[in-house]
Amino acid sequence: MTLEAELPEIEVRVSRPANGGAGVGQDSNGRTTFCHGALPGEHVRVALTQQKKRFARGVVTEVLDAAPERIAATCPTHANHCGGCDMAHGTYEVQRSIKAHVVRDALVRIGRFDPETVDAAWHGFTKPSASGWYRTTARLAVADGRLGYRAARSHDVVAPTTCGVVHPLVEEVIVNSRFPTGSGPEVLVRASHGSGERIVVVDGSTTGVSVPADVTLVSQSQLDAGANVSLVEDAAGRSFVLSAGSFFQAGPTVATDLVDAVRAALPDMAGQSFVDAYCGVGLFAGTVGADAESVTAIELSASSVRDARRNLDEQRRSGQRVDIVESAVQDWAPTPADVVLADPARSGLGVDGVDTLTACGASTFVLVSCDTGSFGRDAGLLADAGYSLTSVRLVDAFRDTSHVEAIASFTR
Repeated sequence: MTLEAELPEIEVRVSRPANGGAGVGQDSNGRTTFCHGALPGEHVRVALTQQKKRFARGVVTEVLDAAPERIAATCPTHANHCGGCDMAHGTYEVQRSIKAHVVRDALVRIGRFDPETVDAAWHGFTKPSASGWYRTTARLAVADGRLGYRAARSHDVVAPTTCGVVHPLVEEVIVNSRFPTGSGPEVLVRASHGSGERIVVVDGSTTGVSVPADVTLVSQSQLDAGANVSLVEDAAGRSFVLSAGSFFQAGPTVATDLVDAVRAALPDMAGQSFVDAYCGVGLFAGTVGADAESVTAIELSASSVRDARRNLDEQRRSGQRVDIVESAVQDWAPTPADVVLADPARSGLGVDGVDTLTACGASTFVLVSCDTGSFGRDAGLLADAGYSLTSVRLVDAFRDTSHVEAIASFTR
């Protein structure tokens, strides 16, 4: 008997979207129910996975009355219950509508902004999302020697025969490589669209691992011991060194689109002092920050800091004041700045991050966020610190998923 058959099932009419790709409706008792796999306007049967007094969560097992925007996903891996593309059942237009809704809702409901303020700042999506692959980095699970994605809301692993969201160089590694038990539970695959280089990082031993001949294979323990493994990627009009252990955006197209959106949110950078918090390998410091008078880049990851030093070296040699600080943002001693940009991890800035960065006294603050919940909270904290919301832009970086990048600018 399947797990779904063992769960209690109810019928729900879905009225609106929620963060994470779920549809929200009420059951027969008026209880708010989050329905994963549902679109607004649908009548669905849901197998409950969580029940509380005031709300419940569940997974759609049957669509009783489909929305006109529902489509059949064409990816065979999705049909095999891959959990990656959680909105592949909706048209491109409804995906964007849902993403815009949850960002607006986060600003109003969590950030406590007036709807009129959000409307005045709203720029919407910066451009159509690219078709085809968008990801050159992927972390996958290992099961029975194969690489795969986690199934939706499960620890089960789905081994793909094809994957349209990853670069063909990554797809080849995923489909054709083999990993014995000792290689560990997860594997990182990274490729460069620009140079064609490929890296595979295993959590355990490299012994017995089979990958394509041109792939650089390394273990996490080797990286921890100081092994220097990197590739070069082109994005936003320049090249970046990316070490195996460093964070970078999902792919060069995503990185370029984010840089364009951030550039549109910033003032003229000539003569400005610029703080790039959570700078990673220097994506924003090395692009929108290149025209500033000075750049202070803050990053905790030692690997990313090493890459940032290499990626920003030309700016330093050209005469720009460049200071790269290896530190957690909340532990950094703030210095005066004209412009602050923050691109934190999914957990966001939080009170400590906002307190530290607003102490710079910048007249412009740009927040880049990949999580709508933390985005709404951090935007509200910035408003509490005296900043006014001036623009909101969205980058649809991950098509067929519920994820969206939000870029907001604030002034004071």
